[in-house]
Amino acid sequence: MKSFLDEQFSNLEQELKMKDESKSILRNKILQNTQISKKRNMRTYTWIITAICTFVLIMSPFYSSTMASLVAKIVPISITPSFSDRQHNSDLTSQLVKLLEEEGYKVNSIGIIPSTNTIEISLILKDSTLKKATDDLEPKIKNYLYENGYDKYEIKVSEATEAPPNKPWDESLFNKVREIVKEVFASYGYAKEADFELAGLTKSWFSNTVTIDMPDHIQESTEIIADIEKEIESQNLDVKDIKVNTFNFEHRRQDNRWAYIASDIYDAMAGKSIYQLTGVSYKVKKGHSYVWIKTDLDELPSEEIVREIELAIQEYFALPETKEQIQNDNYTIQLLLKNEKPFVKITN
Repeated sequence: MKSFLDEQFSNLEQELKMKDESKSILRNKILQNTQISKKRNMRTYTWIITAICTFVLIMSPFYSSTMASLVAKIVPISITPSFSDRQHNSDLTSQLVKLLEEEGYKVNSIGIIPSTNTIEISLILKDSTLKKATDDLEPKIKNYLYENGYDKYEIKVSEATEAPPNKPWDESLFNKVREIVKEVFASYGYAKEADFELAGLTKSWFSNTVTIDMPDHIQESTEIIADIEKEIESQNLDVKDIKVNTFNFEHRRQDNRWAYIASDIYDAMAGKSIYQLTGVSYKVKKGHSYVWIKTDLDELPSEEIVREIELAIQEYFALPETKEQIQNDNYTIQLLLKNEKPFVKITN
């Protein structure tokens, strides 16, 4: 039975590769580009394979490796903006937290390690052992991943002790300094700048030093620092010195925007063997944003895969919230083979 199904999946995969313009419109594309007699054969063949797949899914607790590979190929890429209300906890880690909590477990943390394709799950266990929790959750998590097209991730479950509660932020020295800095900047009309983290604190046994990031377009920097010093003294805070670093505010804003965009594009394809992603990097140089998505692919992927990636990125950039995030930035996005040769390049 297994060899027969594997052969059917293999044949179906080849059919999918022949005409795949976009997986969301795959069937229509096939039907539009074949003769009437072939249309009937394709409908019959697709119905048979669908029935087989349904039977296997009902009878099996989770997918075989063949099924997982096929699912990864036919699930369309959907890039969700992480900086908008559209997301609604749609990222994988949030989905897994929800799954685990529905199973009655308390989650300490979930992390995805791209370099090893590992999902590390830390649980706070009270009425269960680690072995019991792992045996219970591993097949459920793998099944969920396969259903959503993820076929590369390994699962690592560990137990964490419940950390003692932290002191409230309003009792910490750093929080008090941060609030002073934010209020002083806003009082000079720089509320937008104050939304950024402009204050840092270096603590030692003998002294505490506050570092202030000063946007280089602000003309009243001397007055602002003087007011910050006065307020720190008036509250008798344990601060011995203030150091100031200037930076390009617009460059930092653009850099922050593209951190989200680069992550969104990467996350939509990570964990799926068809794309073989290994990492992502980005930088902003002279107002131009560059994103590199790295893969472990030795050869150029099929034209269908390339078009699927390009279409997904273009649809993502066409969203109103993404346009607002990008603003007027110039950008170049590239997906790279293992030898760093680009096989997808999108630029404005």
